Amino acid sequence: MELKILERKENPLLHRIEVRFEVFHPKDKTPTREDVRNLLAANLNADKNRVILDNMHTTFGEPRTRGFAKIYESVEHALKTEPEYILLRNKLIEKKEEE
Repeated sequence: MELKILERKENPLLHRIEVRFEVFHPKDKTPTREDVRNLLAANLNADKNRVILDNMHTTFGEPRTRGFAKIYESVEHALKTEPEYILLRNKLIEKKEEE
């Protein structure tokens, strides 16, 4: 897999960096959210827990996935800012069991 950063924008008000990216995977299957988070964390020198993958999309038949991610200054900023369903998707919180 090869990562290409299409756009990188600082957002000091929300204590994060916003990134539009593209992942090429010509001989692999479509990468999982976890794979993309690990790839972004490695390439942007960030802790994986601070990387929030907002969305990603693969066009049928193309070995390319595009998406949008946010890298927070700390996990606390991410927990304060992001909605619960995004935190669940990125496995930063566990789903609450209702009795």
